[in-house]
Amino acid sequence: MNRSSLLPVLVCVLGVADVGLNLPLAAAPVPPSDAGAVEPARSVPEPVANGRARQAGLFTLYFENDYFGGTDEHYTNGAKLSWMTPDLTDWGQRGWRRGFLNALPFVNRSDTQKNFGFSFGQAIYTPHNTDVSVPDPTDRPYAGWSYLELSFISKDTRRADIVSIQAGVVGSNSRAEQTQKTVHRLLGNDIPQGWDYQLRNEPGVNLVYERRQRLAARALDDRLGFDLIPHAGVSLGTVQTYANAGALVRFGVNLPTDFGVALSRGGAIGAAPGDDRDPRVAPDRDASFFVFGAAEGRAVAHDVFLDGNVWKDSPSVNKEHFVADLSAGIGIIAGRWQLTATLVHRTREFETQRDDWSAFGSVTLSAAF
Repeated sequence: MNRSSLLPVLVCVLGVADVGLNLPLAAAPVPPSDAGAVEPARSVPEPVANGRARQAGLFTLYFENDYFGGTDEHYTNGAKLSWMTPDLTDWGQRGWRRGFLNALPFVNRSDTQKNFGFSFGQAIYTPHNTDVSVPDPTDRPYAGWSYLELSFISKDTRRADIVSIQAGVVGSNSRAEQTQKTVHRLLGNDIPQGWDYQLRNEPGVNLVYERRQRLAARALDDRLGFDLIPHAGVSLGTVQTYANAGALVRFGVNLPTDFGVALSRGGAIGAAPGDDRDPRVAPDRDASFFVFGAAEGRAVAHDVFLDGNVWKDSPSVNKEHFVADLSAGIGIIAGRWQLTATLVHRTREFETQRDDWSAFGSVTLSAAF
């Protein structure tokens, strides 16, 4: 008998098995029972409450710098402030705004929490040698990117879908040069000399989508547990175009019921409580400590910070089309506050990069309210 002839038999067997699992066996003997006996009620797990979590908005401050990795090059600084609204259920919009929201893919799943996210951020990039006034043409160009970001989030306790729109400016109008020089003066460090050769001014826009899932969440006892949070996404735009995928593993005491804190990039809007077991909103626990490790890979089609300006001539280098991040860190929750610290190692981003790896640190501070 070939495989195709086995298929109908397999379907019938599965159907009979399904019926057998859901119906009483007629041939099975029934033990005698008292006439007035009542069958004991079966215990059904109560759903986890999420009223407190739905009411919690979230402010998150990101600060990233290569100083934490012991260098001063490549991705040298990033800052981002984001706010996620409490649950809006059906977005609370009317008219053309309702039509726009209904047209968005992925984030209009029924029976999910809905949130808006608003962010402002800046990223700064410099070459390896910042002491020369004329940068090495084979090294990464000076570049800055300042932007506003609007995010739409649809989530439940297992899955979060995020669609973000970033709009901003690349070049001197990003004020990245002024930011870096001011910080270096305050710290007494050498002032970078090659900013006259940074990318030229032009507008930038990115459309970002990312899905995160909280899998294998297990409690080893009442407090200790671990979880696995994979993610995948895509960014399309004049600033960065790539596809990314990765995963985060956490282990600790009173783990938050969120989707982990991402690095300061498109779609990163903080990590709000998923249900009322989260220590930031739980009535019976208000502290947490955990460690985590993460890995992510990106297939890069376009990166303005390496490829140079889209609409104008500018310095550029030949980028690597695949980049990976390996990171590890710790997190602490006290009351409604969460603090995380992450050390990231990133593979070579362009062909003439001196080292195989670059390093930077990421610190986030958030408050659920």
